[in-house]
Amino acid sequence: MGNKCGSGQEVSQEEPKIIVYVKSAQGLPGVDWFPGVDRFLHFGVGADAGGDEFFKSQPKKNVMDPVWNEEFEVPANMPLKFTVFQADADGKTDAVACATLDLAASGGDQFNGELPLELDGKPTGGILTLKASSGDEYPADLSPEFKVTIDNPKKKALGLEVDNLDPAKLFVFNVKKSSVMDRYNEEQPENKIEAGCFITGVTVADDSKGDGKDSSSRGSQAMEKVLKKNPKQVSLVCKRANMFCVPLSLPEKGGIGVQTPTSPLGNSLLITEVKGNGAVEVWNDANPDQIIETWDRIVAIDGKSGKAAELTKLAKAAQKSANVVITIVRIVS
Repeated sequence: MGNKCGSGQEVSQEEPKIIVYVKSAQGLPGVDWFPGVDRFLHFGVGADAGGDEFFKSQPKKNVMDPVWNEEFEVPANMPLKFTVFQADADGKTDAVACATLDLAASGGDQFNGELPLELDGKPTGGILTLKASSGDEYPADLSPEFKVTIDNPKKKALGLEVDNLDPAKLFVFNVKKSSVMDRYNEEQPENKIEAGCFITGVTVADDSKGDGKDSSSRGSQAMEKVLKKNPKQVSLVCKRANMFCVPLSLPEKGGIGVQTPTSPLGNSLLITEVKGNGAVEVWNDANPDQIIETWDRIVAIDGKSGKAAELTKLAKAAQKSANVVITIVRIVS
C-alpha cells in the first residue's frame, strides 16, 4: 500500500477543457490474483502536479486487462496524471500504475494511442490506451487493416510460416530471418507482417492469361497455396491483432470450456467452440466487453507460451487446477 503517482499543490479547475476517452489498460503489474478474492480496478485522473481528482472511473471486477470505454472532460493546458488503482472487497486501495498525458509539451491538441505505465518512476511494461482532443472530434484510430505489396522477382521463399486452421484467415506465427518478408519488414516498419498478425486476402498478377489482370484468393487454404508458390509479386490484406489476458476460475465440471483442434499448428490453440457450463462461458457472461469467441486463439497459459503441442499439454494440466490465466489473441475489431 501507499504507492503514489504525482504530488504537490492544487491546480485550479477554471481552465479550458479537453475531452478524454479511456479505452483500456494492459500489462498491469500485480496480477497474481484469481476470482474468489474479489479485486476491483478503476482509474482516476488529476493534474500531474497533484491536487483534486478530476474524474474517477467505474470499477471493473476480477479482470486483468480492464476495458473501461469511459469518456469525460478535464482541464486543458496542464499535464494529466492517470492512475490505475486496485481495491479489495474491504475497500483497501493501492495504486497499481500511472501514466502522464501532456498535450502542450507535444505541441498538439489531440492524442490517440498508448501511454506507457510506470510505478514509483519505473516502467511497468504495461500500457493505457486512450484518446483526447480539445476540439469536437478525436484523431482517427489506427486502421485495423492494412495492405502491403511484396516484390519477389527471383521467386525466393517468402519466409512466412502460417496457421491455416481458421477457414477464413491465416495466422502468421513466424517470419524467417533474412527472408524476403523479413527484409520487407526492415524497410516498412509501420506495416510489418510479423508473428501474431492475420492475413485475410492474397492477390497476385495472373501472368498465365496474359491480360494483365490480378488473381485474388480468399479462404485460408487457398491463400496458403498461393503463398507457397513464392510469386514474383504478391499483395496481402492484413489485420492487426489484439491481445488480452483472462483469469478463469474453473468449475468442478466443465473445465476451461473451449474446444481446440486435435492437431494444432504453429504456436497457438484455435478456439473452434465455446462450450456450455465452462469457465469461459462464465467469464463471457460477466464480461461482455471482453468475451472470448470462436476463432480466437490461445497463445499462452499461465504466462507460458510455446509450440502448439506444448500449449495443449499446458491446457490439459490446467483442467485439473482451480485457476488458470489464458492469453487470447484476435483480430482488432
